[in-house]
Amino acid sequence: MAYTGIIFDKDGTLFDYYTVWAPVFRKTISGILQEFGRSDDAGLERELLEMLGIGSEAINPKGLIFAHNGTLMLMKLFVFSKRNRLPYKKLVKAFMNGYYDSQELIKASLLSNSDGTLLLPLFRKLKAHGYTIGIVTSDNAESTSICLEHFQIEPFIDMICTYDDHYKKKPNPQSFQAFCQRFSLQPEEVAVVGDAPVDMRYARRGKAGYIIGVMTGSKDIDSLSRLADIVYPTVHDLIDDQRIFGPSES
Repeated sequence: MAYTGIIFDKDGTLFDYYTVWAPVFRKTISGILQEFGRSDDAGLERELLEMLGIGSEAINPKGLIFAHNGTLMLMKLFVFSKRNRLPYKKLVKAFMNGYYDSQELIKASLLSNSDGTLLLPLFRKLKAHGYTIGIVTSDNAESTSICLEHFQIEPFIDMICTYDDHYKKKPNPQSFQAFCQRFSLQPEEVAVVGDAPVDMRYARRGKAGYIIGVMTGSKDIDSLSRLADIVYPTVHDLIDDQRIFGPSES
């Protein structure tokens, strides 16, 4: 099968999720607990981070950030707030504000923890082979722009879909279908690359031709292996994928 389009998730796919986002979450949660006068409660901070999926040394693939389920997150935060005697509505508001107003933290973490040139060989090669490239992420537009600018790949991207757009969120395939329609592609001509089970389900529901998992995000190898056609250690391994670039490429 000849592929002509490819859609990437962002966080955990284009870069290692834990390396970049763990410092951001820690600072955000620290600020939230300080707002409630609980900044000295290390156990409370650790519990909230682990519930989200940020362990002390690694990702917990069962954490809320990989569930992509707003209702579940609100329910868990409600139980957490009652158990720890925190005002629920203020906690949710503080959490959402902290998460979506963390652009400067994200920028600093990207600069400190990732090489801004690492993705260029892959994206240049994709464009040289005529690929139409999309980014579909649950993050907001500003944070997404910061990431793409850091990695210097924004000029290669033909379509960007973020939290701020009107498309239904993954695993609903609405943005996948819009990508196909905009560029006159058949679903089977499109590959999807992601780090979490929700990305794989998104690709399957859209009937993507090739589904690729990477181990730099949720690290849920059991689910990724079950749902993807292939699982790579990192996105950089795609540069030698013969289904993407053909058998004559090295």
